[in-house]
Amino acid sequence: MRSSTIEPGLLRVFRWYVAIRLGLLLLVLWTNQENADPTNPRFPEPGIVMFGILLLLLISPQVQRVLGRTFLPVTLVIASIAPIVESAVNIEGRLAAGMSVNDALADFWMPFFLLFVPLLLIAWQYRYRSVLVFAVLTTLLDLAVTIPLVETRNTDVAALSALIVARGLLFAFVGLFVVKLMGAQKAARRSLASHSATLEHLATSRERNRLARELHDTLAHSLSGIAVQLEAVKSVWDDDPDQAQAMVTQALESARGGLGEARRAIQALRASALEELGLRAALEQLGEITHERTGIAVDVAYADNVGELGPELENAVYRIADESLTNVGRHSSAELTTVELRRWGGKIRLQVTDNGSGFDVDGAVPDGHIGIKGMTERAEMVGGSLAVASRPGEGTTVTFEVSPWK
Repeated sequence: MRSSTIEPGLLRVFRWYVAIRLGLLLLVLWTNQENADPTNPRFPEPGIVMFGILLLLLISPQVQRVLGRTFLPVTLVIASIAPIVESAVNIEGRLAAGMSVNDALADFWMPFFLLFVPLLLIAWQYRYRSVLVFAVLTTLLDLAVTIPLVETRNTDVAALSALIVARGLLFAFVGLFVVKLMGAQKAARRSLASHSATLEHLATSRERNRLARELHDTLAHSLSGIAVQLEAVKSVWDDDPDQAQAMVTQALESARGGLGEARRAIQALRASALEELGLRAALEQLGEITHERTGIAVDVAYADNVGELGPELENAVYRIADESLTNVGRHSSAELTTVELRRWGGKIRLQVTDNGSGFDVDGAVPDGHIGIKGMTERAEMVGGSLAVASRPGEGTTVTFEVSPWK
């Protein structure tokens, strides 16, 4: 199983399956306690333990950070073993209660459906070889734990073994089609992402060219005219002071006009979402857009003690959060990202934390993390600082701090 990026939506489906199965097992346990049926005993306790542990693993971001790339394989192995162990315990318990082999095997069909979910998840995430490994190992495990329970009780072991092997073959057959379908879906998503990146790059280039033309036609033109006027003032300063003063006045008017044009150009750089929504809503919208684009869950926490921030600082916060989430979507393989903005110790602190694959901060900066330099420069422009904490397999935290009340 080799895949560092968990497919969008896979963990959500996995969690729902485990939670529903655990709920059904708890219902069986409650039914046994309230109205036990001695003719049809059930033993949900092993399943409750295994699926309970599995659910805790799946909902804990800390566990995912600790396990890193082994997180999904470990949880899928548990999900594959649990139905077989649960079935074996039920068969053994029913045989011990005096039931016939046929009655003890009455629910033997259940693992077939329960194992279909990890089968689909493995086919969704990995290549076909992983599906084959799943089919073979679950078949061998079921043979190893089930056959010894019934082989001494006048049972058609060959027929039962054939049934288990046929189930494994069916898993391999179905998995092949799921892998092919998911491969086509992944290829389409990569193509769409590439097209989106191309459009984004093109839009950025067009905007840069527009701003370059605007600055050239306004600010550069104004500064060039002022330079010419000041050169003329210098040449007539001693001979005609009145004319020099008039030329200085004209140069001053040109400078004011150029300053107004420059302010309008800079204002055009400010995020429109900030203008329309304000910082809190703009960050929440940014989280929603990131989730829709990447499938990563984004939790935005905007503390009430942040207070009013100036337009320049709001823009810095928004741009750093935007760049951080962009890096998370492109490089982190994360499932959950938290964006937190609060006032802390007299400073405004923005933290963007993900539970992804992380990277070596002290080593060479990987492709795409060049945005860290831009975020650092943007933080320094408003008198703040930016820190990046990350390790391979342990996620990444970007922290921007600034004291706007100096």
